Amino acid sequence: MKYDILIQRPKLTILIFSIITLIISTQALSVVITSDIEVYMPSKEPTVEILNKIRKEWPVDSVMIYVSGENITRVDALKEIDAIEKALNPKEGMDEEGLSDNVVYTASIASFLRDTNTIFPVVGENKIPDDQKYADFLLKLIPDEIKYKFITPDDKNAVIIVTTTKDVDANELLEDRVYPILGTTTETNMTATGTITMYKETVDWIMGRIYTVLIISALLIVLTLLAFHKSMKAVIIAIVPIIYAVGLTFGTIGMMPHVEFAPTVIAVIPLLGALGVAYSLHMINHFAEEVENHPPENAVRRIITTTGKAILLSAITTIVGFASLLSSTMPPIENMGLAFLIGVLYCFISTMILVPPLLIISNYRRKGIKGWNSFSKLTKYKKHIFLLFLVFTMLSITAIPSVSTRTSVWEMMPSKMPSSISMNEYSQKFKGGQSGVFLIEAKGDGILEPSLLRGLDGMVKAINVGVENASAFSIADVIKRLNFGVLPQTKEDVERIVNERMGEKYKTMMLKMEKDKSETLVYVDMPIIPVKDTKKSIDGVDQIIGQYRSEINGNITDLTGLGAITVTINTMLMGQQFRFMFLSLLLVFLCLLIVFRSFKFAGITFIPILLILIWEPGALVLFNIPLNVATIMVSSIAIGAGIDFSVHITERLREELKTKKPLDAIKTAISRKSPSLVEATLALVGGGIPIFLMEYEMISQFILLVLLMLVFACVASLLGLAALYSWKNGKWLKE
Repeated sequence: MKYDILIQRPKLTILIFSIITLIISTQALSVVITSDIEVYMPSKEPTVEILNKIRKEWPVDSVMIYVSGENITRVDALKEIDAIEKALNPKEGMDEEGLSDNVVYTASIASFLRDTNTIFPVVGENKIPDDQKYADFLLKLIPDEIKYKFITPDDKNAVIIVTTTKDVDANELLEDRVYPILGTTTETNMTATGTITMYKETVDWIMGRIYTVLIISALLIVLTLLAFHKSMKAVIIAIVPIIYAVGLTFGTIGMMPHVEFAPTVIAVIPLLGALGVAYSLHMINHFAEEVENHPPENAVRRIITTTGKAILLSAITTIVGFASLLSSTMPPIENMGLAFLIGVLYCFISTMILVPPLLIISNYRRKGIKGWNSFSKLTKYKKHIFLLFLVFTMLSITAIPSVSTRTSVWEMMPSKMPSSISMNEYSQKFKGGQSGVFLIEAKGDGILEPSLLRGLDGMVKAINVGVENASAFSIADVIKRLNFGVLPQTKEDVERIVNERMGEKYKTMMLKMEKDKSETLVYVDMPIIPVKDTKKSIDGVDQIIGQYRSEINGNITDLTGLGAITVTINTMLMGQQFRFMFLSLLLVFLCLLIVFRSFKFAGITFIPILLILIWEPGALVLFNIPLNVATIMVSSIAIGAGIDFSVHITERLREELKTKKPLDAIKTAISRKSPSLVEATLALVGGGIPIFLMEYEMISQFILLVLLMLVFACVASLLGLAALYSWKNGKWLKE
């Protein structure tokens, strides 16, 4: 018989499978986790295309250093900031080798002051002056539009921008250079922040807490199982397949080159815990029934051909439910779907390979296993169950308009990280944090044409005056300040100012560093505000850009950057949610039809899944959970994992109908399956609760919603199927 190897050579089976698992699991440390919001964007999205085009010529990625002090404009403080800049980028302005460490340039109020000092003949030097009054004079020459992007009006806070290439190694830059240097300051306090820092620290935050969380989760799962079974044998048999499945899953995805996963990939662990416990418990409990009347080897054969079949059906429908995530145009969500598919497959394989041999080796027995007969009484309360479900459904439907769609890059990161705290303070003080740019291209030296500069100046003024929560600056602001507050009338005058008086810092930031001066960047900053307000501001900027396209002799791109990408993702969320839900439902229902070969059984098994999806809006509103890049996947997870409950009940009912009357078959199916389903659900809740110890709001919201949906699935399946199948005492099942 094809299962005899599991029964006759149980120890050899476990040994071989353990070796294979160990080899694959060693690759788990290679899993790439990123919280970079840009990876959610499809490469063909216009916002991303513009940003990538700009990146080819301009450095726009950066580490931000937030500075606090009594008075940043004091010479001592300015010199300290300047020293930090030189330490972070000692090769700046020397030669092309400055790119070797991926730091392109740094910018701060100190370096702008130093550059301004160099434009004065005879007295000017490329350094921070020693005289305070002279330093104060130089500060007044820096355009306000630029100055107050780097220092607050009260002179108590400043920022240093460390601009890098896109492929910078954040760990190397921060750990080897930034953090050690920041610890040497005496005049000011400095904290690294900005998107690159926050992405890196988010991964560190997860990895620094995940092992503690996993240990506590495993302990709670063990205690839950022990409370039900009063036997460590059952606990070990139930837990071992989960450990193998997790190791195989993360080892396999770690072997995938160039595949990045969102932090929510850790949700694979509790989900596999839930499925693995459920699969194992179905096998264990059914074995305990069969071994009372059959020898252990025959009992194993019987559960493999019955419960094993139900687990296979459950795994297939679960995999099909998760398959909808592969249709996402957001790469990390697509990758999450792949991780779930691999995880469920390994969960099934681990259960079927390990549980039968472990049952035999451990000589597992549990006398008097009869299920929970009290659950069979649910068939008497059909009308009460229908009324209860109707109330839940109506309440959830009324909550749909209140569901929030909100994806902010800052909410994707732990709020208690030092970099997050500094970023929030920076946003409040500087009214910034969501940086953006747009590119102006002109022919030849067209950027230096006075007519273009006048149009550019008018456009920037229109943004600063007419768009709420947006502030912009351009090369025109610098040229005006260097020309006594007015734009030059001739191109020759513009060229003279740029070549002789403009500091290198301005040129690096705003002019394409070529002889033709054919391109310039305009910088637009916005504070950390709700996505709907960010969208309003971005639409306002794009509208002004559109108005000036005909007035400026050059090509102007739309605004791109962090805020624009966030808004685009947020706009995509609802459409993606409906796509996942529709595909999951369609694929799962078709799978049920193929598996059961009965529209009747497929339809009834499918109803609890429809119910929990209708109840999802109520859960979102009740627990104030937004629909974001993490929770958008929950509907597919609920369908994929939740169908497991219904499939096991229906498959057991079909088995019982072969030998029993319909009502008796229903009662037996409900009573015998209820322990495994309830136990698995409680184990999942216990194992999921420690995730909240990570103090990571997005992950906590995601796990909370997953737990709620799977609890809903358990309730809807047990109560709903008990009521539906027992309608007319189940006689219709024989029709």
